[in-house]
Amino acid sequence: MSRYSFICFLARIVLKLLFRVRIRGAENIPRAGPFIIAPNHISFLDPVAVGAFVPRDLHYASRENLFDTLFLSWLLMVCQSFPVRQSRPRPGTIKRILSILKSGEGFLIFPEGTRSINGKLLRGNPGLGMLASVAATPIIPTLIVGAEKALPIGARWIRLKKIQIQFGKPVFPAPVEENRNRRQAYQALTDEVMQKIKELSQNRRDAIARNERSE
Repeated sequence: MSRYSFICFLARIVLKLLFRVRIRGAENIPRAGPFIIAPNHISFLDPVAVGAFVPRDLHYASRENLFDTLFLSWLLMVCQSFPVRQSRPRPGTIKRILSILKSGEGFLIFPEGTRSINGKLLRGNPGLGMLASVAATPIIPTLIVGAEKALPIGARWIRLKKIQIQFGKPVFPAPVEENRNRRQAYQALTDEVMQKIKELSQNRRDAIARNERSE
């Protein structure tokens, strides 16, 4: 067992004990080849909660200042994360992510780029569509529910709230036509993924409503 797998194993135990994490749709994650996990972003718990339950190794990009602490820097590197400057990403960042994808591995990207303050979906950035299109990589729309209650923005301590994670069916990038504006094409792909996340959320609410009516 690799160090990454061992950390994920420990994380799954802790997350299940504290937050009774429930997973759906794990069968939608490809068993081989590159893939991108694209979740909504509502809490600092999101990358840990999602990554621990993905049945394959993932790579991550984390804020540069998180690597200032020696132990946290070591832990992030063990978890296959590398530093990225948020204000103005370095040119090598995109090349590194594309290299990971083209080598057949997985990467986690938050399309919104930042946490949603009120839990509502923000518009995704075209960078997701660009990476998936250039690397010809399927995107897994992912819905996180409850993490914003387990660790709200600004909170110092966790709260013992349930977290649910649902992996949707893969979205495959179509070839970008030569005469089409590439940025628009990348944004359209990202918008499609965000719509799938929205649909996962709506389906969940509909299911809850049906259960309540049947009781």
